[in-house]
Amino acid sequence: MDEPDARTRLREAALDLFGRQGVAATSTREILTAAGMRNPSAITYHFGSKAELVEDLVSELYQVQGPPMLRRQVELGEGPEPPSIEAWAAIPVGNSAALITTERGCLLARLLWEYDGYLHPDVFEEYIASGNPFTVRWLDAVARTLPDLPRHVGGARNITMYRTLEWMMARRAGRILTGQPSGAIRMHDPDAFQQMMQEAAVGILSTPTKLTD
Repeated sequence: MDEPDARTRLREAALDLFGRQGVAATSTREILTAAGMRNPSAITYHFGSKAELVEDLVSELYQVQGPPMLRRQVELGEGPEPPSIEAWAAIPVGNSAALITTERGCLLARLLWEYDGYLHPDVFEEYIASGNPFTVRWLDAVARTLPDLPRHVGGARNITMYRTLEWMMARRAGRILTGQPSGAIRMHDPDAFQQMMQEAAVGILSTPTKLTD
């Protein structure tokens, strides 16, 4: 079997370290050592910088958690009948539950939480506010699914839902990676955990509001 190329070795080493100990706590030297490389400029050569290496890894995740998931919601929202909140929430919940069934998915889930929650906390809001035709369609689908909420509230509720699911994924992923059980919120039971995510998502989306456009 062929040895992985240098770029792949760097990506895999970085993902393992980022997912287990965090981006801020991981040095480029550690990544190079884990990848079995001595050239101190290897990360700069292949990615530009440590930050761009993080972006490269997160882009892999968004192929799973990002636009494809939103496209499924758009398709659901543009169907002949307005979707139920439960069906709408089940799409990101199902994606989240599926992601953390593998070690790689757990590492990516923990990286996403750090990236989206701390390193680039406005990334999703900026994407939704971009005004491109697809995001407009997604916001229209949100409005059709949540007709009792003002349009901007519906969009904000969805962002809150996604961030909550990211946090829950990261917590469970951490337990899986370390083998530490948690009876507090039944993180050890995949089915119960998915149901918990579904209930949390539906609760966030369905709570009445006093806000207006």
